[in-house]
Amino acid sequence: RVAVNRLAADVLTFFEARLRERSIAVATELGEAVPDIPGDESQVRQVLINLVLNAVQAMPAGGRLSIATGCRGGEVLIRVADTGPGIPAEIREKIFLPFFTTKDVDQGTGLGLSVAHGIVKAHRGRITVGGRPGEGAELTVALPVRQL
Repeated sequence: RVAVNRLAADVLTFFEARLRERSIAVATELGEAVPDIPGDESQVRQVLINLVLNAVQAMPAGGRLSIATGCRGGEVLIRVADTGPGIPAEIREKIFLPFFTTKDVDQGTGLGLSVAHGIVKAHRGRITVGGRPGEGAELTVALPVRQL
């Protein structure tokens, strides 16, 4: 079983120094009654790391990173949002493809979101993209509370 709130807090601790040096403020809203979910903790941790890393890289001049958790309709939700440039509508369907990146060559391989997507699918969940270009990105992971 994976304790999502603890995992989210652990990932934020892991990024603490990088967030501070990039002048990124952090807002957390961890739901009180979020149940543990079935799954591989190291893989769910990797999903969170990849989402947070993308958010950090989207805000090189600082900004705000938000992580929220909650439960709705038999699913645990994890939302990672940033105040970076957002994800343009024309590339939203491509961001989960392996090796697709909008970053410079030395900034990433285009595998982070692809790996996250694969892990979420393997856990019988889904990941959705929100936010508005110019106002930031928001990625929400929904994972089932019960094994299907």
